[in-house]
Amino acid sequence: MIALDLKMYIDGHWQDAGSGDRIAVRNPARTAEVVGSVPDGRAEDVDRAVAAAHRAQREWARLPLADRAAHLKEAAAKLASIDPSGPEALTREMGKILAESVMDFQAPPWAWSYYLDDLDGVEGLLTERLSDEAGGLEIRRRPVGVVGAIVPWNWPIALLGVKLGPALLAGNTVVAVPSPYAPLGVLKAIEAIGGVLPPGVVNVVTGLGEYVGAALAAHPDVAMVAFTGGADAGRSVAQTLASDFRRGVFELGGNDAAVLLDDVTVDDALVRGLAAGFTMTSGQVCFAVKRLYVHESVFADVVAGLGDVLQAAVVGDGLDPDVTMGPLANERQFKWFRGLLAEAEAAGASVRSFGSPRDAASWDQGFFHLPTLVTGVRPDERIVTKEQFGPALPVIPFRTDEEAVAVANGTDYGLTASIWSADRSRAWELAGRVDAGVVAVNKHGFASFDVRAPFGGVKSSGYGREMGRDGLLEFTWAQQLNDRHLAQ
Repeated sequence: MIALDLKMYIDGHWQDAGSGDRIAVRNPARTAEVVGSVPDGRAEDVDRAVAAAHRAQREWARLPLADRAAHLKEAAAKLASIDPSGPEALTREMGKILAESVMDFQAPPWAWSYYLDDLDGVEGLLTERLSDEAGGLEIRRRPVGVVGAIVPWNWPIALLGVKLGPALLAGNTVVAVPSPYAPLGVLKAIEAIGGVLPPGVVNVVTGLGEYVGAALAAHPDVAMVAFTGGADAGRSVAQTLASDFRRGVFELGGNDAAVLLDDVTVDDALVRGLAAGFTMTSGQVCFAVKRLYVHESVFADVVAGLGDVLQAAVVGDGLDPDVTMGPLANERQFKWFRGLLAEAEAAGASVRSFGSPRDAASWDQGFFHLPTLVTGVRPDERIVTKEQFGPALPVIPFRTDEEAVAVANGTDYGLTASIWSADRSRAWELAGRVDAGVVAVNKHGFASFDVRAPFGGVKSSGYGREMGRDGLLEFTWAQQLNDRHLAQ
């Protein structure tokens, strides 16, 4: 397949970096293979993109909501029918199987449907009128201005989409910075939709986060930043914004617990749901199952059932239709993940891998790892306390419901969690005691998403919400217009 040498998108035009330098993008399934390149941007490129977004924002905001929605509807249709080269580019640059890359491109139209299918509801959120005998007032939700969108490499189109849709509908313009590990898919998405949006409304600057991400966060004309990524980078962006009271929405990952109570039925549906919950995208999903707590009475059956299901896994190049799980996305993540497993094993844990390589001869050419269960692990091991972001699952027994809630909450993170039980009311009560932004009953991951509901975390998982009503209002500020008078 040919290498994709793409440009950044600024003010409706494809442009090189001011320096002329480029970044090579490699295939994690064959690390010697360069699949493309993108401009190696710097602060001067961010300046050009922000200036374009700033110029375009006022006219974009003046458009009636119905007109902005019409642009977004056309963009949604373009993404929904994108040609195969988009998902293929995403799989080649970050590794996940092609079916997941197709889902990535389909996610923005799905997320935007909540708003586009109910424009009257959106109008009601953006303009609220109150009146009584003393007069009236109007609460307007005005756009913040230029929004910076910083997105990671695991689900880049989806995570740009949940920012882009509500930001644009509210009247903002956007400058996006994709990860240098996965810029090609984002640029292919913008290639599909850029022509249906006025110049400057959406811009993409590529480069290393330490240069373009930092410059975007520090730019005085960027009113807010919507960030998805690691806690360290997110903390740096938040500190930059706080220095002059600009706003941010942060989704910083999770150490998500799934809790199986003593009354669960250990059947094929249960173990397949759990297996998918920690192996999707090779475990590189913010809301994947990262810790599995199982009541001691069913612990052995759950571990055995998971092993049986995982034995069918086929790991290899994500473009191969017979492969069920691709490689980890990059060397840094691969080394981190492997280090956590080595630490756990050295401390006495049982580390068992399942499944088979698609091509054993080329196994060492990529960042491949078989799905793995970790048992007999101490609760203070880093494979339990940290976000491993890979296809390994520590499985830990517990005895009481109180203990289950305590261990689920015993983390610095609070993004998602799940409670599994045959008794819905029991599970519902325990779910309400878990400190996480999303807690599902008898499911975990994508199955628990609803475009009407807000998504986000607490504690070190960040703050602010995406999707739903809250996800739209994040990109606005409230203004009160008041002509009420004192009663005579």
